[in-house]
Amino acid sequence: MRLLLAAILIIPWTVVGQTKKYARPAIVELESLKEFAELSKERKAILRTAMETAKKTRSKKYQFGGSSPKQGGFDCSGAMYYIMGQSGLKPPRTSAQQFLWVRDAGNLIAVSKEIRKLDDPVFKKLLPGDLLFWSGTYEPTDGRKVKITHVGMYLGTEKKDGRPVMINATTGRSYRGMAADGFGVYDFKIPSSKSKSRFVGYGSPLGLK
Repeated sequence: MRLLLAAILIIPWTVVGQTKKYARPAIVELESLKEFAELSKERKAILRTAMETAKKTRSKKYQFGGSSPKQGGFDCSGAMYYIMGQSGLKPPRTSAQQFLWVRDAGNLIAVSKEIRKLDDPVFKKLLPGDLLFWSGTYEPTDGRKVKITHVGMYLGTEKKDGRPVMINATTGRSYRGMAADGFGVYDFKIPSSKSKSRFVGYGSPLGLK
C-alpha cells in the first residue's frame, strides 16, 4: 500500500536583498486529504489542476504580476487566475476583483475580525476548492475598490492530524514550520490579533459546483 505523505523538498534559497532563506513550496497527495474522496468531480478536478501545477513550478519563486508559468512564476491572484482558467472558469485577474466576483454572486461567507479559530461555526460551509481572502498583507496603491490583498484556495484537512491546508503563491508563509517561497501547499491559519493582516472570508468560484 502506497504511503501517502506530504512531501517538502528542503532546499533553501536566499531572497534577493535579504538574508532570510526559504524552502521550496510543499506538495501533498490529494488522497491524503480527509475530504477529497467525497468532493464533486469538478472540485476534484480543480484541486488536481492546482497540485499538478504546483509540482511543475516548484522551482519558480513568487513573481509579482505573474499569472502563468511562462512569466517565471505566479503572484497570489495570478496563480488562482491560472488554475481556474485551466479548469474552464472565467475569473477576473486580481485578488480584489476575485473577491468582488465571489461576493457579487452571493457566494461569499464573510468572517468577522473577532474570529480567531477555524473551529468557529462560520467555517462549517468551507469546502476544498473555495477561494480564501485576506486584507492587510500589504498596502495597495492601485485604487482598488476593496482592500483585498491576498487570495488562496482551500484544500481541506490532512488525514494524519486534521491540519487545514491551502494552496497559494506567497513568500514567507509556512507549511509545518517551514517557510517557503512560491506556489504550493501552506498551512491555513487565521492571523493573530497582533498581525496587520486579516482573514476576510471565503467562497466558491463561479461555475464550480
